[in-house]
Amino acid sequence: MKLIPEWYNHDYCLIAWPCNKDLYGEIIIKAKKEVGYVINEISKTEDVIVLCNNEDLKELDKIRKTKNIKILECKLDDSWMRDIAPIFFREGNKLKSINFEFNGYGKYLNYYNDNKVSEFISNYLNIPIRFSDIVLEGGAITYDDKRNLFTTSNVIFNSNRKQKKSKENIIQEIKLLFDLKNIFMFQNGLLDDDTDGHVDNLLCPIGKNKYLIASTNKLNPNYEILKKNKTDIIKFFNETNQKFELIDIPLPKIKKINNKTIVSSYINFYFSKNKIILPKFNVKEDSEVNAIFNELFPDREIVMLETENINYGGGNIHCITMNVPQI
Repeated sequence: MKLIPEWYNHDYCLIAWPCNKDLYGEIIIKAKKEVGYVINEISKTEDVIVLCNNEDLKELDKIRKTKNIKILECKLDDSWMRDIAPIFFREGNKLKSINFEFNGYGKYLNYYNDNKVSEFISNYLNIPIRFSDIVLEGGAITYDDKRNLFTTSNVIFNSNRKQKKSKENIIQEIKLLFDLKNIFMFQNGLLDDDTDGHVDNLLCPIGKNKYLIASTNKLNPNYEILKKNKTDIIKFFNETNQKFELIDIPLPKIKKINNKTIVSSYINFYFSKNKIILPKFNVKEDSEVNAIFNELFPDREIVMLETENINYGGGNIHCITMNVPQI
């Protein structure tokens, strides 16, 4: 078994249409508009499958601008596809999937439908599925092409996930499921993160021993957390005798909407075919990060899309997407 890095080619991009009015309030209208931009941009070079509730079918059909978008009716509680989709892996020359448990981050009551999405997707795509009783969201893990998986201990071992297994057994099972050499855990993620600190705001492997890592200055309340994260991962790579290059990606300036702190990170982006779909926050860091990405990915078009209203719900472009790897 082998996890397939996100920068490899995809067969599909999976997205769920925003539906949680309790989460977004009136902002959901603007959030849907932004998700529509993401869908249409990705669909220019990649097939996109969008899941939505029955009452949203007509609305979603109106935003479709390319023939590469397929709309499927599926009962949803929320729209964080990264967290509720299957985790795909290669076994031999076949694509397979694992369905982990989802419990609404241990905070939200309505997650019954979302916990069924993984099986729905695997069945629709005719991909064999295995089931695990570990509670694990897709945004809680990232992985490279060297059999390293990265996560956050305050997420996976948080008491609100109500794990049925010991820490040791969880680590061992995940290693066996994905044929991993190492699992590295940051201690904490960004402050005010509704997920308790998903790693997809902190780190992104990009191949050739390179890793994007979130960084900030002393004026940002996340400074000490990110400083420790960097120290810890450097220690991990050195102790495991691995070559590595960490590339600092600054956090955008912290914003508030309706008195809510918006947890934002440029690392929460999507690898699309020949492109990178990157969040834009309309702050000075946008141009700096755009330049970094253009230098790192000369063979990809860097597309920045405004996602402030998606972000209000607690996630960003990476959170609303899931790549189905191409075998």
